[in-house]
Parts: sequence; structure tokens; C-alpha cells
Amino acid sequence: MAAFHDQFLKLAEQIRRRLPHVHGEESTKQALILPFIGALGYDIYDPTEIRPEYVADFAKKRPGGPAEKVDYAIHLGGTPVIFVECKSADVALHNFSGQLARYFNATPACPVAVLTNGVKYMFFTDLEEKNILSEKPFFEFDVLAFTEADVEVLETFSRERFNPGGVREQAEEIIYTSKISGYMGSILRNPPENFTRFVLGELSVFAGKRLTPRVIEKFTPTIKRAIQATLLDMATRSIKDQAEQRAEAPVAATPPKPEIPTVTQSQPVIKIEEKPVAAPAVPNVVTTGEELEALEIIRSICADSPLSAGAPILHKDTINWFTISTISIRRWFVRLHFNQRKKSISTKVPLEKAKSLSPGFEVDKGFVYINAVKDLHRLRPLLLLAYEEAIRQTEPAAEAEAG
Repeated sequence: MAAFHDQFLKLAEQIRRRLPHVHGEESTKQALILPFIGALGYDIYDPTEIRPEYVADFAKKRPGGPAEKVDYAIHLGGTPVIFVECKSADVALHNFSGQLARYFNATPACPVAVLTNGVKYMFFTDLEEKNILSEKPFFEFDVLAFTEADVEVLETFSRERFNPGGVREQAEEIIYTSKISGYMGSILRNPPENFTRFVLGELSVFAGKRLTPRVIEKFTPTIKRAIQATLLDMATRSIKDQAEQRAEAPVAATPPKPEIPTVTQSQPVIKIEEKPVAAPAVPNVVTTGEELEALEIIRSICADSPLSAGAPILHKDTINWFTISTISIRRWFVRLHFNQRKKSISTKVPLEKAKSLSPGFEVDKGFVYINAVKDLHRLRPLLLLAYEEAIRQTEPAAEAEAG
């Protein structure tokens, strides 16, 4: 899993560099899509495995024209298992699933169809009716904005792990897990009355007592804080357990000869995983689930920077803001202001530059206002610039800053 994840971190950086220079569908295929297929482990140079311009056996023909063709058909054991329909990098994908459906419906042996513009990949199968492509994708992958969970799902489509016969069950599992996770997330972020009533009813201290609306209202904030503390504790224990497992791993009897270490994009991510999340040092400070989610998103964005090697992501929670820094806790590059009426972030990027890198967002007095944590993906250019500027600071200047 780790090696596969690291491979896609490198691919994301490669695609981010290439994207401004990609124009048209053919350029998108060569510069973005074929490297993605190759990263999944398929041999893009083997015409028996990757067949371009594939003609489905029963595809409808255009009036007076040749049969329709799918851009790539990935084969295993001589059978097509994944169709890939490609569009230009600057094209939105939502209007092309009907075209892909014709290819899929014409080839019952192929269980997966993918629609992509080289950045976003939409995976389809026949969930509702056998051999009829579903209108909605069961999985979407964004090369420039993915999580470890996304990579874990994507790996099941790699050449080494892909099981064509289990696609339907896998698709159902992905959809159900996503819906359940979304539902649980909404409950944990904002506990509804029936959930609060259930929790209080399970506690012996409330046994036999009437749970009036006033009681529910009084204890809802308490339950919310307890949930946040529990989630933070679970995350801390998980990271600590992983670090202890690595520390307890057996050491080779004969260590290899010393080598000059190779710096890769994945190194800061590894360091972060080994560093336990510190408990709040300031009284009355509660690190929320949204702050932890934002931290992980910003970590994944910064890992794409060519300057990220050796520059760890640090953080510190305070009453007023959640600070994210690099190299030194004083060298902060973004602060989260999530305990206000409107969520916002602040950076050290000059105001006019911050505005130009935050299209569609309200920017006022150095604050960039967001509606949800996932909006941070759309602020990637701003966050990368802030991070890289922090890395470039000289150490004495950084240490002289106030936290």
C-alpha cells in the first residue's frame, strides 16, 4: 500500500507540472492518461494488454461511418476488463457517460468502464441492471486531490490486484461505505436530537429521568465535545500504535552498506505518520475533527511540492486558531480559524496574490473564507505557495517570528 501510495504522490506532482502545457485530447492521453494506466501496473507498450481505438463487437455504427471506438481497452488473459474513454484535460466529464455506456453495453465481458480527462477518473459498472452501465459512477479519483482511502480503493484496480469477477460487490461496498461514512460524519459533527437522546438514555446517570427538550439542548454541546475528544484519542492511539509496530519490527542480522539517502516526495508523509498527534497543551482547547481533516488535506497538498522533501508538517492548536507550520513551529504558513461563525484560513501570502490564487472565494483582510473543509482542495495553489515560501525562509528570520 505504501509503495503504491508513494507512486501516486509522484504521479500527482508530474501531472501538476504537465497540466498547463497539455492541450487537446491526444496530448491529454500521452501526457496524463497513459502514465496513470502505467502506474496501475499495466504495460502500456504491450498491444495485447492495452489496445487503443478498440472496436466493441456489437457497437452501433454511425450512419454511413465506421464503428465507434473506445480510446483504450485494458485486457487481461485476452479479455477486455476495463474500458477507458478519454477527453481533453479542460473538458468536464459529466456529459459523456452515455457515449461510454454504448461501448460497455456492447461488451458484456468487460465489467468496468472509466471516463477521464487525465485528472479526474470516474469508474462505472452495471449496478442497477446487468450489462447496462449505471448513470452514476461508483468511484471517483482525482489525481490532484486524493486521500489514502482513495488510493486504497484505486489499488484494487491495479494489474496485481484486479478481480473482474468481484467488481459488482466491490462497487456496492464502496457506495455503501461512502454513504454510511457520510451519514456517520454528519451525526458526529452535529449530533441530532434523537442521537443525543439515545446516548443519554444509555447512561446510567440518566436512568429513570425524563429527557426533556431542555435537557437534550443542554447536553448536546457536551456530547459533541466528547465525540471530538474520542476521535482525537483514536487518531492519536492509531498513529502511536503504528509507530510502535515499526519500532518493534525485527532488525536484519547483517545491515546493508550505508548509502546516500534518496530524497523522495513521500518522506515527509512518513515522518508525519511516525509523529504522534500531541494532546492539547492549553486548557480548554479541543482539537476538532474538522481541524484534523483540514490538516490531512493540507499535508497531502504540500506533499506534492518539489520542496517538500525533508520539510515536515507541524501543527499546534490554540484557543484562537489551529496553526500549521514547517521545519519549526514558528515557521507557520497557514492558520485555521474554524471556531468563528464563518470558517476561514489565513496565510502570509500578500493580499492581492492571495486573491488571485483564490478565485471564487471571499478574501478580506488576509482571511480566505470557506464553506467546508473540502474547499481546501480548491485552494491548492495558495496553500502550496504559502508552504514553499515558508520553506524558503532563512532559519534566523523564521526563529525571530512570533508564534
